[in-house]
Amino acid sequence: MLPATQVLAVRSGPHSLPVALQDIRSVQALTVVGVATPVTTQRTVARGLVRDALRQTLGAFLDQPAASIALVSPPSQAIAVDAPRERLGLSVSHAPGLSLAAIAQGARVGVDVVRIENAAEAYPDWLCVARDYLGPQATAWLQATPATDCPVAFMQAWTQFEACLKCLGLGLTEWSPQLGAQLATCQVWALDFGANHSGPVATDGHFIGSVAVQAPALRSVHPAQR
Repeated sequence: MLPATQVLAVRSGPHSLPVALQDIRSVQALTVVGVATPVTTQRTVARGLVRDALRQTLGAFLDQPAASIALVSPPSQAIAVDAPRERLGLSVSHAPGLSLAAIAQGARVGVDVVRIENAAEAYPDWLCVARDYLGPQATAWLQATPATDCPVAFMQAWTQFEACLKCLGLGLTEWSPQLGAQLATCQVWALDFGANHSGPVATDGHFIGSVAVQAPALRSVHPAQR
């Protein structure tokens, strides 16, 4: 698996809600919403904030009051909305200072975000981890990357891996040819936290992230008529 070449803008705040709805109703049928959160590893507040953002977005998409949107989180399963006829895939990810919510129409979806701080110190053994989990193609690509860029490049590749695992409903698993074949069924975007027509995500820090959907399901989706 190689890092994604496609880029998807992260939408932020109530002012970007119309753009997020356009994303879901477009051919890509996918949007990612970002919410600034406290800079802490404690996720109680972050979970509440990202769920509020999900309800606001889904309420507008489904033409229902946000308060009526029921989100469910079965143990060891992805978050879901209690609207089975709509075939909406949801995924959330948290990093200190930022939470993301991905919404895909007609497809399973996975999203992952990490905070960039002292990447070289945080991942000193990135090459060993890449060999064990990311596979030979990604490892070779990282080894060909300039040394100063490798830690951040590794983090981007890792978020792609995690997003695909979430999309497929898999736990953390070391790379194998069989896993590589499963990961290849996902279509992946790198996330852009600044290229937002409604304004950049207002966060305290710098982040890297990826979102993945199952490509066959995405291609079968038609724009919603609402």
